[in-house]
Amino acid sequence: MSVTIRPRSPRQDDTAILQLIRNEIIPYSFLYSLQDAPSQDELRSRLNLGATYSAVFPSTSQPYGFVHAVAQGHILYVDLLAVFPSCRQRGAGRRLMDEAESYGIISGCQEALLFVDEGNDAARRFYEKLGYRVTGFSDRVRCYEMRKTLRGLGGFSNSRRTRRRG
Repeated sequence: MSVTIRPRSPRQDDTAILQLIRNEIIPYSFLYSLQDAPSQDELRSRLNLGATYSAVFPSTSQPYGFVHAVAQGHILYVDLLAVFPSCRQRGAGRRLMDEAESYGIISGCQEALLFVDEGNDAARRFYEKLGYRVTGFSDRVRCYEMRKTLRGLGGFSNSRRTRRRG
């Protein structure tokens, strides 16, 4: 399957994104249950901050995965990532993360930070393959903190690139 990534289109994507959050993210969460999870309006507001990208079927442009990230200072916070189970193991998660990290680099971030719920070992292994390392554990929310140094073009962070004239 060819992987097509594009910026989120709320009207076209939000039904699938909200379904992914409800079915693929909240069940792993120790912070929320399906009964007390954020409302659809609260989730839409959250998705409007930062950048959200969708993995879509090329023929229909319907989403089957997404990533949401927010750049704050020198840190890129990868907030949410999910892909429908039937579409996993085809490179969409990696491509979505590439897009989120590119957004972070363009925004001047030097490091990416994300949290993985305890018990979601597949997600933790996925992020480790992408170069993330466990840097802590939060007992309060029962999540592993994972970080990765972001590198811009030529192996330098975006803020250190300079153009030479000569």
